[in-house]
Amino acid sequence: MTLYRCDDRVTVFLEGEIDLATAPAVGVAVHDCLSQGFGSIDVDLARLTFCDVSGLKVFLAATRCAEAAGGRVRLHGSTAAVRRVFELTGTAFLLDVPRTAPSSRSEELPPMPPVAGRPAASSDQ
Repeated sequence: MTLYRCDDRVTVFLEGEIDLATAPAVGVAVHDCLSQGFGSIDVDLARLTFCDVSGLKVFLAATRCAEAAGGRVRLHGSTAAVRRVFELTGTAFLLDVPRTAPSSRSEELPPMPPVAGRPAASSDQ
């Protein structure tokens, strides 16, 4: 994790994985930025290879905490795999960049398998 500070903004660059073991360190870093008075916290996810629910909880808490203090946390540059986790959990609203259509078939994510008791989604819609 690397921090870059400029005026009242700070960018947190994350790398590797966020899981149960690493999520607390991310939460502490964001909380420290808020307590130091940074009104805008950008989190760069471009080098993040994995994020589980522990990471999502940290980002949700950081967003709420920043908003309560009149600030903002923005998540940028997620990889397709990380973005997929946000989409599947209904937390894609945390991502600052709107979803765009993949530029090639190789970037498309595979369809999700059907859930037991629920009909499979049709791609003919």
